[in-house]
Amino acid sequence: MPTNNKRSRVEYSDGRHVQEEEYGSEQRARKACINCRRQKMKCLVEDDSNECRRCRRSGMPCIFVPRANAATLPEFKNGSREGGFKTDVLRRLQIIEDTLGLSEGSNGNLESIDGGNDEGFDDEEETSDEFNSLSALWDAVVVLQSAPCSVPRAIWRRHTIRDLWLSFHDRMPGLHFMPRRQTFSAPQPILLASILYCSSMRGPPDMADLAPHYFAILCNAIAQLCIPSSQIGQTPVDSEEWAFQTVLGIVIAGLLTEATVRETGIWISIAYRLILEHCPAHIDETSREWRKLFSGVQIIDLEHASLHLSCPVIPIESPLPGLRTSPRDQLYRLSRMMRTGLTHFTGRGLPTIWSCFTTDQPPATVTLSNNFTAVDAAVIRDWARQLDEWLVDFSQGLEGSDQDLKLVFRQYVLHRLVVLSIYHPGRGCDLWSITPKEQYELLLSARATLKLHLHDDSIWSNWDLIMITWAALIVVQGIEGGAGDPDAFATNS
Repeated sequence: MPTNNKRSRVEYSDGRHVQEEEYGSEQRARKACINCRRQKMKCLVEDDSNECRRCRRSGMPCIFVPRANAATLPEFKNGSREGGFKTDVLRRLQIIEDTLGLSEGSNGNLESIDGGNDEGFDDEEETSDEFNSLSALWDAVVVLQSAPCSVPRAIWRRHTIRDLWLSFHDRMPGLHFMPRRQTFSAPQPILLASILYCSSMRGPPDMADLAPHYFAILCNAIAQLCIPSSQIGQTPVDSEEWAFQTVLGIVIAGLLTEATVRETGIWISIAYRLILEHCPAHIDETSREWRKLFSGVQIIDLEHASLHLSCPVIPIESPLPGLRTSPRDQLYRLSRMMRTGLTHFTGRGLPTIWSCFTTDQPPATVTLSNNFTAVDAAVIRDWARQLDEWLVDFSQGLEGSDQDLKLVFRQYVLHRLVVLSIYHPGRGCDLWSITPKEQYELLLSARATLKLHLHDDSIWSNWDLIMITWAALIVVQGIEGGAGDPDAFATNS
């Protein structure tokens, strides 16, 4: 039987036919791609294709890596596709590292992998005098970008950051425990993140849309304080200024997240630790207002604890002499009253005010072991009486502006509602399960809280807004049962 020595032919797409031996000589310099080499199969590439037959049919990227002993490095037509595949792999790897917190300078790395896609960014921003004058601000931005956080690149636009930074004082009424506005020419990262979040949340709709992303940056920045050797947690030479700004940033963040963010309690603990470690031993006129800052941390701690019926973390008396205030100070007396009262009710498993907002089910009634006792009633009556005396003392002896009087009255009204409604969630939020006198006092306090919106335009903290909403729910229930005043809502509409 005659032997067929004729070699098989390779057919090109243009109709040309060549012997496989000739085709192999043309492709000998290329050898085989990774996939064909792994399968130990011949790698055949047609003239008009950037990939071999096997890779094209299987839908896999055709990647050729020359062997270490290759005489020459051939040129490829599939460089663009290979580059796109590598870019996609690197991007996915970067996202995984960012999620695990393993990468450093993640945002910068992602931008370099992105291949320079700077749509929406103006190169003139980087060099204009308008932005160069805020060089310290951009230094803090770079530190924030170094922390791994998956956010849109648009939030790092310099125009946006500059506008949010400069409009902060206009959009924020002020801190009642620190009336004098604080200014910083060189903000620290956490303070900057807190200001960006606050300013965007209270800004116009286009800025408010960015607030969740700035909140993610803020949470991530505070978390970096607990990670060893993180860039945000590194203490600079001027550790006192760094700590003051960092604690102030946590305080502002806490005022915006009280109750709604459970981790606010952890942030408060971090702020207290920073105060203990970095507060100067001697405080004079040239020092930052550490005493007032400590009062702010105490207030946030008490307000957050009151909505969750948890024990306050910050002691009423600071262990540092420089942070102690006069027993006649209004905020000191208020803090002492609230701390003493809350301690009596914490740890008993009572339903909380905040639990009424987080569930669709009506609060379960208190178990027999936690029944409302005569001692509880006496504590609440004495607590409310002390608040009445506090209001009288500081209203009569206060020498200040109308804004100071509003501040004292606001604190009185809101805290009195907390006191009178301690057991309201535990009774299933039922106005008709209490005595007529208790019902009258609770409705009176709730209506007074609602009217704050009419007479006090400086309300902005999360705790204040939650208590006003809580008051509205109580008044609505009273109106539905015929015990409320419909005008309470008519005047607030």
